[in-house]
Amino acid sequence: MKRTSLDLLICPTCHGPLSLLPALTNQLIDVGSLSCVTCQVEFPIRHGIPQFIEETELEGLDKTFAHLYDWFSLIYTAFSKVGFRLLGTTDAKARTEVLNRLEPKGGKVLEVSIGSGVNLPYLLTMPGVGEVFGLDISRGQLKRCGSLIHRRGWPVDLFLANADDLPFTDCSFDSVFHIGGINFFSNQQKAINEMIRVAKPGTKFIICDENESGAQWYEKFLPGFKAAFQGQRREIIAPIDLVPASMLDVKLGNIWNNFMYCIEFRKPNNL
Repeated sequence: MKRTSLDLLICPTCHGPLSLLPALTNQLIDVGSLSCVTCQVEFPIRHGIPQFIEETELEGLDKTFAHLYDWFSLIYTAFSKVGFRLLGTTDAKARTEVLNRLEPKGGKVLEVSIGSGVNLPYLLTMPGVGEVFGLDISRGQLKRCGSLIHRRGWPVDLFLANADDLPFTDCSFDSVFHIGGINFFSNQQKAINEMIRVAKPGTKFIICDENESGAQWYEKFLPGFKAAFQGQRREIIAPIDLVPASMLDVKLGNIWNNFMYCIEFRKPNNL
């Protein structure tokens, strides 16, 4: 993690300021901990990744899918490439179709549920993309993503954190997006509200995930996906009704040959 990223971080529980322990002056921080000045909770930093959640804190579908994607991280990149071929497209075309809708403005970009980093090769070549930050609840996915970042030498900071409680200060990011995962978040409303909170006024948001037919496809081809719900999976409905009425330019469309929905909206300049 870059030392400069400390200025963006807050305690995800009480939103208090964090201090680095020990008080190192290194520009890259690989180990240590972050201590909340207000509630005194400490968050370890391991392999350059601040750990804002512990496995024991996850509940419900968050816990189920963190475990599923820990395992799935081993094959996710290859699986997605094959999946796009079956959908009649390619990994590059599919991902740029979504990323081209962003408006990074040369600033900080946050990917919520970054997974193994499959969007990074395309995101980092886009004009206007400055610093990139990513978070996920799956340690396995972040491990794979961290290895990719290290091999490529990309200046991307990663965080083990829950989308329901983002560890970032208000109005920090120029672009915020999420591709895959929100369908099964334990609290979709809170996650959307948190994305809005950490974005600067005027930011455009992209939120995408599988529609019902896409989820049924996963049930057929993704090992463990169907079993994770123990026969109680709810029907997927795009959470566009959870976008606050104060947001602008709200629209719902489909991407990837109707495999996924895509919600787009913008934060007003006065929020």
